[in-house]
Amino acid sequence: MTDLHTDGQPIEALPTEYSGTTFRSRLEADWARTLDTQRILWQYEPERVILPSGAHYLPDFWLPEIGTWLEVKGPATPRKEKAVELGKTRACRCDGPCACAWPGGEMVLLGWVAERTHGDINVARSRSGYASWAAAHGPSAYFVLCPWCGLRQWITLRRPWKCRACCRSLESEELFQPHDRVLPFGSGSVWSPADTAAIRREIAEQIAEAEAADSGHSRSEAPYEE
Repeated sequence: MTDLHTDGQPIEALPTEYSGTTFRSRLEADWARTLDTQRILWQYEPERVILPSGAHYLPDFWLPEIGTWLEVKGPATPRKEKAVELGKTRACRCDGPCACAWPGGEMVLLGWVAERTHGDINVARSRSGYASWAAAHGPSAYFVLCPWCGLRQWITLRRPWKCRACCRSLESEELFQPHDRVLPFGSGSVWSPADTAAIRREIAEQIAEAEAADSGHSRSEAPYEE
């Protein structure tokens, strides 16, 4: 695992203490803090897994209430083969309706560095910003708040969409991707869907104001005609 200099260049992983746990890197500690902010229960490196390939794998986080593994990846640690293999191994294999402990089986997420640019998760950034993630295997992962049990979680678009904790329907709930900027990274307040709606309104208003200003500026520069 690696961290970043302020100029975005990778540096040696910096062991970081948070909440009584020593993490291998600052990025892992920031993800733990992000999970705490969202009241998502986590365990750090709780289990060494032997994959079907014979490889030994120690995932970074297990989220026991929502049946999800989280592997934190910095920009200089692109290898994700073990996370992908774990995702394939633990995904639902039921022939009929899913009978797994968690809908769709266990999920494996990749957690990236913070997103700071609207709609662009591929630019280097600092520790602050919004959480960015991707599914290690299978359909894209979306963040959602269950209105029934109140747990924040990630689900995929495999139907039926169900809460991974209480198994009640999430079909009518809005789902969010990283570019929606829903999770303040490293610190911040507990997120709710209303927060994202407010952010979207604010962005739309800023765009409208900028366009209006540009239009007025263009008119003022138009050549005078007799």
